[in-house]
Amino acid sequence: MNYVLNQGFRLGVRPTRGHGDVHFVTREDVDGRTLVLDEHSSALIEILLRDQPYEPDAADVEVLERLVLEGIVSKTNAKKSPPQFQAENLQFWVQTSDRCNLACTYCYIPSLNSAKARRSDLFSLFGRKLLGVKGLKSVSIKLAGGEPLLSFQDWCAEVIKLRETLAEADIRLNARIITNLTFLNRSIVEYIRANDIGVSVSLDGLSANNDRNRVFPVSGHGSFHIVKKNLKVLRESGIKPGVMITATSENSAGIHELVESLVKEDLIFRFSDAKGGHIRPREFEIAFADVKQTLARAVAAGYPVSKRIVVSDLRTLEPQTTPCSMGTTGGALYLDGSVYFCHTEFEKGSPLGSLDEDVGLLDIIRRGYKKHLGLSMDCRACEYRFVCAGGCPLFRVNGKSPMCSAYKKIIPQIFDLYDEESARV
Repeated sequence: MNYVLNQGFRLGVRPTRGHGDVHFVTREDVDGRTLVLDEHSSALIEILLRDQPYEPDAADVEVLERLVLEGIVSKTNAKKSPPQFQAENLQFWVQTSDRCNLACTYCYIPSLNSAKARRSDLFSLFGRKLLGVKGLKSVSIKLAGGEPLLSFQDWCAEVIKLRETLAEADIRLNARIITNLTFLNRSIVEYIRANDIGVSVSLDGLSANNDRNRVFPVSGHGSFHIVKKNLKVLRESGIKPGVMITATSENSAGIHELVESLVKEDLIFRFSDAKGGHIRPREFEIAFADVKQTLARAVAAGYPVSKRIVVSDLRTLEPQTTPCSMGTTGGALYLDGSVYFCHTEFEKGSPLGSLDEDVGLLDIIRRGYKKHLGLSMDCRACEYRFVCAGGCPLFRVNGKSPMCSAYKKIIPQIFDLYDEESARV
């Protein structure tokens, strides 16, 4: 069987701060389909470009078949057949309920507080679909909403059943609860601890700074005092949660105070810009500069910053062509079994498909890949093409992230911190 590079693709190398020389293959058209290459893949494409006969060995064939699935390479003298996608790891947002007890100013879940109920067979059907994924070794799910802990009793046993079902096929299930942590009881704490469930808590600042955005709908009161109390309960129970910080125009100036507290607690956290115009690029840039001062002091004292903080969707640890796994190895599962590209599209956008379809789960997921395409020419030529990856594709303007100017200032500062960390090792 011979392999050929598909028409229009070329090899490229992009010197990138923090990643060295990034090798990639790209098509010079309006879509700009691009794939970051490892050394083996790059070498094989160079061979194909020479257009000379050669016999690939078994290891070469495995790589070439992956490139065929990605649409980069084709097999000559082969019958046309649908691609048989495979993946070792999958990531899913699982909507447990649309019900929520907060009214956050920047909420991006369009189905919030709908009256829809979760179908009773959602987890079992999901499990059967996962078992059909070729090569699968692990699945990571985010149990989310709404506020998932409000419906804890409805899904807690289903998650354990799903884990047991997958374990029988040697597939590991990693589960994490995405919560505002305004509701917590002893049963939930014991469940988290006994079943090794991760917890990520939304918290946007200390005291009043958090309460500018995260409030209860009827009273208008802030949520910080309750979250602080429940965080203490988790820590005293031996549970170490992660924290998700969302920066808006209202709270950005005080985020560095929260970060200082998280550093002292040695908690992993993510610091993100609120999507949809809730913060201006310059405000986010200034907020990060304040955060960086706190982190720089911590790094000087031995803080492992590269293992503790993620900034927005920036790929600072490993170069990638997309800012997230959605449309490649990730998706969002809604209450009715619909599979969406992203949870920000529930009930607003069109689903990629459904668990009820008689097609593979990866086939459904990959229908969303095209949403990542169409980067602006500025993005394609940018030094940070494989760090920013154009930002969230659902919020791009003219093919680029509205936070472009801020990201260009922030990315080198992150790598400065990494360099300082490495110098101390």
